[in-house]
Amino acid sequence: MRKKCVSADSFAHMAHRDLDVLDAAQRAADGVIRLIDQPKRRLLHVHQMRDSVQSVGANISEGFGRGTGRDRARPLEIARGEAEETIRHLSANFRSKRIDAREYWPLHNLLVVIVKMLNSLMYR
Repeated sequence: MRKKCVSADSFAHMAHRDLDVLDAAQRAADGVIRLIDQPKRRLLHVHQMRDSVQSVGANISEGFGRGTGRDRARPLEIARGEAEETIRHLSANFRSKRIDAREYWPLHNLLVVIVKMLNSLMYR
């Protein structure tokens, strides 16, 4: 999957909360990847979890690179779905005791916040 980048000009026109959701998506990706990359870890859905969490930020960037309205909303909807998918994969690992509460809840809560932020950005 090829990621689209947001240009410097696009960042100059982005609102503060647009940057907040992009930053949160990057923090979520960093946290999930750090969890996956721990040695001797036997997690479920590793490839899907890595793909979905990385897709959140990529789709947010794509949405911000577009105009307004439906062209912008569709990639943000996809990002929201990818964040929800990542939550499901993390939850499966938590319920099967492959990750503990100390690792699970901060990532879960961050992804829930990302979903809420995307909901507020989609149709403005």
